[in-house]
Amino acid sequence: MANRPPRDPATRELLNQLQRRRALRRRLRTAFAALVGLAFLGAATLAAASLFSTDRSVPATPPAPATSLQVDAATGLSPSPTAPPETTTTAEAPTTTEAPTTTSQPVQAGGSADPPPAPTSKPIVVIDPGHQGRGDSSTEPVGPGSSTKKAKVSSGTSGVATGTPEGELVLAVSLLLRDALQARGVEVVMTRTTQDINISNIQRTQIANEAQADLYIRVHADGSDNSSTRGIHVLYPAIVKGWTDDIAGPSKRAAELAQAALIAATAATDRGLDARADMTGFNWSDVPVILPEIGFMSNPDEDRLLATSEYRQKIAAALAGAAVEFLKERGRL
Repeated sequence: MANRPPRDPATRELLNQLQRRRALRRRLRTAFAALVGLAFLGAATLAAASLFSTDRSVPATPPAPATSLQVDAATGLSPSPTAPPETTTTAEAPTTTEAPTTTSQPVQAGGSADPPPAPTSKPIVVIDPGHQGRGDSSTEPVGPGSSTKKAKVSSGTSGVATGTPEGELVLAVSLLLRDALQARGVEVVMTRTTQDINISNIQRTQIANEAQADLYIRVHADGSDNSSTRGIHVLYPAIVKGWTDDIAGPSKRAAELAQAALIAATAATDRGLDARADMTGFNWSDVPVILPEIGFMSNPDEDRLLATSEYRQKIAAALAGAAVEFLKERGRL
């Protein structure tokens, strides 16, 4: 998409920080690679010098062992052939091992050839509170290159008993989820923090992709023509070759963890998992993504429950716990 989403200041600042960190990591990796190359070059030079020293003729009057060791320490050259072989190894080892640590750049302990650690080790979760104040019925492709199009963002449902718009409910829950994740050491990017915004499903997903999120959580609530229908289920991307085949597996695992945590926390009806191939926010995603449907606003009892702060806290805590477990399994926490 040519147009960038109209981001709120908090989202914009977090994305700018992430871009600055990635630029720093690239510079550090380049510098570290150069240092490692210099270290290997130094080791090769010392090995060549040692070979040359071994090949040349032995002086008629060899230097005393103590003098030979002093020369080695001062110059880095190998001792004369009269010295024990272990002395050569001992004299050269510090030069090879310590060369990367002579710079002021942060280098990984032990002289490893792996890239240096990032300035921050925090994993990133992008939270997308579904919908917004007003829907946008103009269309966008359901997936990259697709001729099938859907509305950029629908208006969502509303509470049959409370009249609360879905966008308002899920924004409140998403802000609680943000706070719970941040308290657990996770960096959070919000696609929106207000109802007064117009941001399409592709644009929301572009934020998650740009942030290189470890997990993208799209919070929604359900509606049905049958007012007795109730419960919670979690959606995840079905395997669509070229679109979601690379993220479907980890997304399903995140959905499993989220569904189990939500049901345990709320005792809601367990409606299981749903793999979907028709959702724009899934098909454009380059990162693991789930969409928890946290309850049916068309059910009067569930709608009233979703309006309480206690129930919203349970949902947010459950999603946060599931996200943290997913990040731990992925080695990000």
